[in-house]
Amino acid sequence: MSNEWPAKPAPTCPVSGSGQEQESPPRAAPLAPGRLPMVGHVWPLMRDPFTFFESLRRRGDIVLIHIGRRPIYVLTTARLAHSVLVENARYFDKGMVYEAVHPLSGNGLLASGRELHRRQRRIIQPLFHKDMIRAYAETMSGEARKLADSWRPGQRVAVDEAMVELTLTTLVRSMFSGRLPRSVVTDILHSLPIFTRGMVARTVLPAWLCRVSGFDRRFLDAAGRLRSAVDAVVQSDHPDGVEGGNLLSHLRAARDPETGEGMSDELIRDELVSIMMAGTETTAATMAWTCHELARNPAVEQRLRAELHDVLDGRPAAYGDLPALAYTRAVVNEALRRYSLLMLFRRATQPVVLGGVQLPAGADVMFSQLDLHRDDRPFPEPDRFEPERWLADRESLPPRDAFIPFGAGNRRCIGEGYAQAEAVIALATILGRWRLAPVPGHSVRRVAAAMPRPNSLPMTVTAVANQGGGLSHV
Repeated sequence: MSNEWPAKPAPTCPVSGSGQEQESPPRAAPLAPGRLPMVGHVWPLMRDPFTFFESLRRRGDIVLIHIGRRPIYVLTTARLAHSVLVENARYFDKGMVYEAVHPLSGNGLLASGRELHRRQRRIIQPLFHKDMIRAYAETMSGEARKLADSWRPGQRVAVDEAMVELTLTTLVRSMFSGRLPRSVVTDILHSLPIFTRGMVARTVLPAWLCRVSGFDRRFLDAAGRLRSAVDAVVQSDHPDGVEGGNLLSHLRAARDPETGEGMSDELIRDELVSIMMAGTETTAATMAWTCHELARNPAVEQRLRAELHDVLDGRPAAYGDLPALAYTRAVVNEALRRYSLLMLFRRATQPVVLGGVQLPAGADVMFSQLDLHRDDRPFPEPDRFEPERWLADRESLPPRDAFIPFGAGNRRCIGEGYAQAEAVIALATILGRWRLAPVPGHSVRRVAAAMPRPNSLPMTVTAVANQGGGLSHV
């Protein structure tokens, strides 16, 4: 991808002790309007975070808000986010979201401290190598085919719920040797949305308000149920050997390439929980939003179906089909752009000058991938669902640093390749069989969660059949 940005020049990020020179004295970040005593900017954050973040982008590249009495510096440009995540990552550590997620993920990659994170990433990274993803892809394709087989013409399907169950069962089949009992699946499906919504609330609400509102109790109850569900499966899974190729066996056998040390059972459990949390709702939401956007954009759907017909001709997708499914991959990328993570936090470990603003040690910085992906400089006409922007020539592609649905730097999502492969394989397999039409009169809106999801997405399935080399709906 091209690294050239249109229009606005890049802000610099001189850091105290980095040897970089400041061109002008540090400035103060503008304060967002609407701050209230005791709660700060909680109300706009909880009422409509999407509009609130968009309003901040119009006020500057760094804007100060308050969560309760805690100051938060909101970054509104991908350049500054990249500076924090990559160029000057050594001056920043995990932030508020990691604290919120710790009751569930423990010391897994989602919430572990810098040294433990580095060690665990060394151990786990090989498990998400493309050769491993190729093996997982057989499960991805098989589970998607089973879901497609279960539908009937004219059936009304809750697509958002179906996609969560699909990603969960696919991930569990990849993680463990057996299937989850239905009662465990039901418990996870019930608890996971409560946890992800509560994670946002627990991040943006003052601690006292979380307690009195009941968010803390519901959040911790959901975290406890989820951890218990994974514990039960880990304890029942046969511990011998790696021949089965499941992720749990590989984690048990994995060793740090530098020290030769393995992981404790508790840490293995934490990593499995982290992978389950990161790999279920986010991928499910991406696939659900993709189905929603295809129904709203007939020209995109028509081009996608033409590619699925040419490449697959009615059979389930496989890992080897990914290079040929270029337009399908572009559609998934565009869904990731339009519906990315709501908030990501980092915390300065020492005084730092970021974008000309002096931040003290311990300062919290935050940005919204979802909002950064709506910047009309790297993404012209950002409100349009336009997969073609990902198929342009190399010099016309959006800048690599502007598109960060999986984060960047040393905490970039380790399962990025897995998630992208699953979304493309599952969608290609399902949409090669079915067309999903919106239910008349139903309004779909975004719900604030770690990964914004549809409030509900009922759709009616219609079979897609080949007739005379073409496509028709029957």
